Order: sequence, then C-alpha cells, then structure tokens
Amino acid sequence: KSGLNDIYKITAKNNSYFLRVSLFNVYNTIQIEEEIQFIQHLRARGLSVVEPIQCKDKSYVLELDAPEGMRQAVLFREIEQSPTGDANIRMKNLGSLLAQVHISSRSFQNHSARPLINETMLVEEPTRLLNPFLKHRTADLDFLSKTALPLWTSVDSTLSKLSETLGFCHGDVQPNNYFYNGEYPVLFDFDCMGRGYFAYDLGVLLANLTFMDNEIYQKDLWRSVIKGYRDIRILNDDEEKAIYIFAALHMLRVLSYHAKCREQNQGAFYYMTDYHLDMFFGAYKRLAMLANDQADLNII
Repeated sequence: KSGLNDIYKITAKNNSYFLRVSLFNVYNTIQIEEEIQFIQHLRARGLSVVEPIQCKDKSYVLELDAPEGMRQAVLFREIEQSPTGDANIRMKNLGSLLAQVHISSRSFQNHSARPLINETMLVEEPTRLLNPFLKHRTADLDFLSKTALPLWTSVDSTLSKLSETLGFCHGDVQPNNYFYNGEYPVLFDFDCMGRGYFAYDLGVLLANLTFMDNEIYQKDLWRSVIKGYRDIRILNDDEEKAIYIFAALHMLRVLSYHAKCREQNQGAFYYMTDYHLDMFFGAYKRLAMLANDQADLNII
C-alpha cells in the first residue's frame, strides 16, 4: 500500500509483519527514531500500542539509500483486527487509551526532533500549498482565507492559558490506525505524531468519523469516546470545544500532505483534482461550520 509511506506485508513462518518505508524527504532518521522511542515509552507503561522490531544491530530504523535519496524503514509486528462485543464499549475504551497516551506523554523527555502541531503546520503551510490549487475555486479560496487563521487563533488563545493541555499526540487517530482485540483497541501508525494540544487527537478522530457519518458528534458512539477519555483525564469545556476546531484544522493538514505528494509526484494521481478537493476541502468547510456553531466562534 502506498500513501504517506510505502507499506509491505512480510510473512515469516507463522508470523506476519509490516515494513513501513517512508517517502523521501518527509522525515529524517532522527525524527523517526524519536517516534520509536515514544512508542517504546508507551509500551513500557503497559499501553496497548504497536510493537516495533529491532534490526540485528539493535537499532529500529533501517536507512535505505534509494535513487531519490535517503528513505527510512521500520518493521512492526502485525496487529490483528478481531473486534467483539458492544461498539460503544469499544469506543469508550479507545477514548480511555488516548487519555492514557496523553498522560504518559508528559513524562516523555525526547521531544526535540518531531515537528510541532502548531499554527505553521495547521494553517500557514496548508494555506501556502493550497493556494495554487484553489485559484480557480475562488469561493473556496475566500473561505480558507477567512476561516483558517481565526480557527487557530481562537483555540490557541484559550488552550495556551490552561495547564496540562499540551504534550505528544498520536497525530492521526482514525479507524485505519487502531484495531480491536475483542473490546480493547491497539493503537499503531504514529507516523504523524508531534507535540501539540491533546484535544487535537480527539479532533482528528472526530474528523475521520464524520467521513462515515456527518452526525456522529451527536450520537452515542462519540459520547462514548468522550466518556472513556474523561474517565482517565480531565477534559474541561474549553478543550471539548477545541475538539471541533481541531477537527476542521486537521483537514487542512491532510490537504497539505496531499499537495506535497502531488508536487513530488508521489501518492494517488487524483490528489488536488476537483474531485479530491470536493471531498476533502468540502469536509473542511463542513467541519469549520460545525466548529463555528459548537465552539461559539461567530467567524462564519
């Protein structure tokens, strides 16, 4: 499978593994090593996350001197998808796991290499990369210029004043990145991790779930996520409002990834076509309007 990485399934005797080969010029080796260190930090605390496999030299990151430049490969043990029981209980357990990840991240000391999940990543870079592709979609370009920065400003001005709202986030919490063993989730693919507001992870999850159901935020499945999270970590009203804002801003981060892939001639051929923009920028607009209502912003 190709996307933000090239993924290969490898079988050895009765075991299966996945080899993740990063695209050229996305991360450097030090940044990927920090990802593995964070995963090991969580595993040492008993959290249910993916297991990376060591190379023979005891390292975890294999550097590949590809024709286009240095790429990095990491091998992970397969996680089987075997959900059972009640879906609401599974989602509650997912919320609890995310809260445990966030609490544990505050004691993770190696956080100098990964990019920050901040205004640059969520607003400035997406705006710069999207402008050329939105020139012929003037209404979308206008919507982007009027909403992106105010969304970030509103959430940052609030959460920056609150204690313990910042730490390492998974960065891409979506149904393809967590599987269930019975009613308990296992979290994997920390490729998009970085230091940011914890509410961002919940916003990412909400954004991805709305692709399947635009009204999910009003339903028991989503309430179960929040209940499970609150059982482990305090989630105040300002953070809960921020979830809706981050759901919208996450779509801009996704679009910036897709724009980069298009520029480098990597990834799906339909990235940044009108069909693609209708889907993903359309999702941004819907989520921005939802954030405007749920967080009482009055920017739209």
